[in-house]
Amino acid sequence: MSAALSLLDALSKLMFWIACALVVMIVCVVTYDVASRNLGLPTAIWAVNSVEYAMLHITFLCFPWLVRTRGHVCVEVLLTYLPAGLRRLWQAGLQILAALIAFYLMYHSGKSFFEVLTDGSYEVRAFDAPMWMLYASMPLGFGLGALQFLSFFPRHESFYGAPPEAHAGL
Repeated sequence: MSAALSLLDALSKLMFWIACALVVMIVCVVTYDVASRNLGLPTAIWAVNSVEYAMLHITFLCFPWLVRTRGHVCVEVLLTYLPAGLRRLWQAGLQILAALIAFYLMYHSGKSFFEVLTDGSYEVRAFDAPMWMLYASMPLGFGLGALQFLSFFPRHESFYGAPPEAHAGL
């Protein structure tokens, strides 16, 4: 089991670093685009579309690592006032619900991915791009994110990190 969890973490971290590289690419492309317009140089007509696609993929590439590192948004007001046993039950229910939602989204985005892959659809904008490229990171991100939600069980870790009373009132 620990080898599977290590592989899950390694894949999640790799996807996160790819997303980080895309952020650097966005900064470079936007900087070039703004500078070229102000200096009268030829502009990159592909810049806006590339940044849009990169931002889409960043969202799904980051998802599994954000779940693993507890970078997701969490409201702990209710947890603060629950007894420890009920809090653990509530957390387990939320982890399972979050994983089920992520698996559901993985299924539907995967279905869309394979539909556009098989029919050969293209998105025609500043440059032509196969539609499957838009969906490529979605099923992977949702699937690994769902597995990360479930991975808190075998790790015996809390979904929320520190107990709510450790930082209640902040």
